Amino acid sequence: MVQAGIHTSIGLVGYLILVIVIGRWASKIIETEMDFFLGGEKLPGWALALSERSSGMSGWLLLGVPGLAWAIGVSAVWVLVGTTFGAIFQWIVYARPFMEGRKETGAITPIGLLAEKLPSDAPIIRVLPAIVTFIFYMGYVGAQFLAGGKILEKVFGIDPFLGLLAIAVLVTAYSLAGGFPAVVWTDAMQALLMLITLVVLPGYLLINLFLDPTTSLMGGLAASGGHRTSLFGGREGAAALIFVGAGLSWLFQYLGGYPHLNARMMAIRDDSDRQTAIVVASVWGLLTSSGALLLGLLARVLNGAPQTIQADREMVLPYMVLTHAPDLLGGVLLAGALAAMMSTADSQIVVASSSAAQDIYNKVLTKNREFSEKVELRISRIATLAVGAVGLLTAVLTSNLVYTLVSYAGTGLFSAFGPAFTLLFFRERYFSKAGLIAAFVAGPAATILWVSLGFSSIITVRLIAPPIGFIAAIGASLLWPRTSQSGLASSQPPAQEE
Repeated sequence: MVQAGIHTSIGLVGYLILVIVIGRWASKIIETEMDFFLGGEKLPGWALALSERSSGMSGWLLLGVPGLAWAIGVSAVWVLVGTTFGAIFQWIVYARPFMEGRKETGAITPIGLLAEKLPSDAPIIRVLPAIVTFIFYMGYVGAQFLAGGKILEKVFGIDPFLGLLAIAVLVTAYSLAGGFPAVVWTDAMQALLMLITLVVLPGYLLINLFLDPTTSLMGGLAASGGHRTSLFGGREGAAALIFVGAGLSWLFQYLGGYPHLNARMMAIRDDSDRQTAIVVASVWGLLTSSGALLLGLLARVLNGAPQTIQADREMVLPYMVLTHAPDLLGGVLLAGALAAMMSTADSQIVVASSSAAQDIYNKVLTKNREFSEKVELRISRIATLAVGAVGLLTAVLTSNLVYTLVSYAGTGLFSAFGPAFTLLFFRERYFSKAGLIAAFVAGPAATILWVSLGFSSIITVRLIAPPIGFIAAIGASLLWPRTSQSGLASSQPPAQEE
């Protein structure tokens, strides 16, 4: 096992200290619950875009994608096409409705936005989405803690449990202190580190490869076998179509399907910030996705199949950093790997705690009882601490690959939230309370059953659960349309288009 030198350790530890400093600074600008959960319109569009992209791609981009590319070759590109262009589509199409919906309703959580746009006294409108959020985010948060602990274990030889514990405590602590602003600003810094990691390292390695006349990227991949130069991994006909569809199916998550990404778009201040965010998110996504794919391919060509990567393919990035990068730079690049994990975990902790504190405790259990800002913040921080603790427990009890955990947990979320927000924004007149309930039952249930029965080995659940969620939401809304008690759209004059 390749381990870090003293200068690499200094670079990595320095980054972790900086994260703590940012969390402490952000805690001083938190005055209200709106500040804690949505930033209080104090955050610029470029920072929200970097935060959304880094938290959306996470340890999956720096650990999962290079490992996937190392294992299967250029056919891994279809996953990145789905995620990268899905993210661009999301910012162009969904950011405005989220921003305007928040201003219209005063909601400070994605679930609150759903509930306010579908007025109803039924607690299930808030409780059911909150339960789905909590269940699947715990798998997601656990996956990020697992990724961070894995890096500390492999690089520094730290006991796996202690590595998990250290990362979980750090992420929960700065999320607890600074809430959404701390998360956004640390995410923005982490996004820049991820960008450096996935541009500098693959670029440096690619230049060295070009300078060596005895080998080439595609020639090295061809020599490694396994159809690694094929866009379809050697598949033909229907098998190739299913394979491509499985990669492109990641697009579903960007149809309003992830609450922690939706919160960034809700926090956008105005249309100018939204347009800036579109450009920043697009450029960042294209550069980092290309770098992650290239890094995995270069690892296969330059280093073959070393024991460290054979034992765990998600160690491609740490292995390549420690093998090829100078010590101090290596510390910065490894910080990028931890940054990816932390930027997702912190975002999900804050969104899950907002669901617990705002949507369940405040709106359902205490029935909008008035609290002082100080008490509201205390409740919010207690919820954040509890969510972090459950995420840690999830990480300790699981040993699955980060890529797999993200895939299944993510599908459970976007098979429910995707149909709900898509229909709410673009077919609001025909989307009812029954449709929302159906989406949040059918989508997650299909995810759990499909995975539990082992059918994902035949067709990925990402091609199954989201369509089921959409069909259920549309069907239930047709069978049980809106009534005057639940916001009958036909009772209102149609909105004038600009």
